Amino acid sequence: MTHAHATVAESLQVHGQLSSSEREALIDHWHKLDTRLKSFHAGAVRLDLYIKERGTPSQHLTLEAHIDRYPPLVATAGAGDLDHELNIVRDEMVRLIGDARDRHRPGRPR
Repeated sequence: MTHAHATVAESLQVHGQLSSSEREALIDHWHKLDTRLKSFHAGAVRLDLYIKERGTPSQHLTLEAHIDRYPPLVATAGAGDLDHELNIVRDEMVRLIGDARDRHRPGRPR
């Protein structure tokens, strides 16, 4: 019996201004995060992307990952171009998930 893997497309909820075409482009562009999520079952991951004050100097992004049996993981970026900020939160989340998975690996020395 095989289990489906978690994906960005399935897990991502966007809170803020992002058109459907921008969301689709984001999902395609976040393949690095998709690769990291493959180690989790579908339904075990929820990603919340908060886009606050889009297009203003105080624009701020927060990406939260809620993964079964892990504490919430949070990546933030602000004060920049939206595409650049999306890359920052994606890369930070890839790192955070990897670190969390390493900490929770069975047999890991404490």
